[in-house]
Amino acid sequence: MIKKRHFYIVIGILLVGFIIGSFVDLQLNMAIYSDRNMFGIILASFGTYPCYAGLSFAAGGLLVTSVKKKDLNVFLRIVSWGLAALGYGLSVWLGSKDVPSVNGFNNEALEMPFTIANVFVFLGFAALGFIVCNKGDENKLWTALMVMAVVFLLALLPTSFLIKLVIHRPRYRYVVRSGEVGFCNWWQTFKGYSEYIDESHTLYGVDITKEEFKSFPSGHSGSAAIMMMVLPYMSLFFNKLKGKETMLFYIGFGWTLVMMFSRMLVGAHYLTDTCMGALIVVVVYYIGHTFATSKGLIYKEEYHPQEEAKAE
Repeated sequence: MIKKRHFYIVIGILLVGFIIGSFVDLQLNMAIYSDRNMFGIILASFGTYPCYAGLSFAAGGLLVTSVKKKDLNVFLRIVSWGLAALGYGLSVWLGSKDVPSVNGFNNEALEMPFTIANVFVFLGFAALGFIVCNKGDENKLWTALMVMAVVFLLALLPTSFLIKLVIHRPRYRYVVRSGEVGFCNWWQTFKGYSEYIDESHTLYGVDITKEEFKSFPSGHSGSAAIMMMVLPYMSLFFNKLKGKETMLFYIGFGWTLVMMFSRMLVGAHYLTDTCMGALIVVVVYYIGHTFATSKGLIYKEEYHPQEEAKAE
């Protein structure tokens, strides 16, 4: 399992990045901005797929464990099935939106073929979760999968949707392209936002959508940070990964840093956007993981709070 100090290290790094970005956001983006950089576009289009794959895996696992878990009451069984359906549906829907969006290849014609492809791609990961969890301890795995499902929802909703509905920070790429909108700090919202949404507005023949005013926080960075949970938790499903949770945690963090850089590279986000998107996920994961382990809900045999306290 992951010791608390590793969470503190990652949270500390993201906090430092957020504080630094609060002073030099604009300067950093000016230094590295590369409009339509292919590396950044590919990560914007497909970099969220590992997160969605983990979500589909959890969906398949929840389905089979909730069926096998005999002591599960009707309410929790229905909730489990609902979360499983929601997880798989979100994987397909969100994956199909990322590729054709203005953050990706900016081609609406790609949405339908990728929706169809994603139905089968993520069905494969759901089937994998179903098969793997069908062979394991349904009580232990059901709890782990419920923690994963809750973290997915509580962490990704604020980063991808809710906060963006309140703070309409213009993306750096739009500040550069338009020449009409000035730089806004993370705590500021663009006051003329409604004028760009309620009225027809084009820039160089391209319709301007509300996506250009959803800079803070970064949903892609939050999705990447989910891998800091998904990868270590794979040790609960695959015995060969046991004892490697810390390494997997930092692999997930490395992936998060790559995604954060790519989002700044194409001018989709600032440093504060990316740090906050990842930070929200890590904090929610830390709370959920700490609660579950302290109650012995996941690591029933391996976890010993007294020993961890001594080690720290």
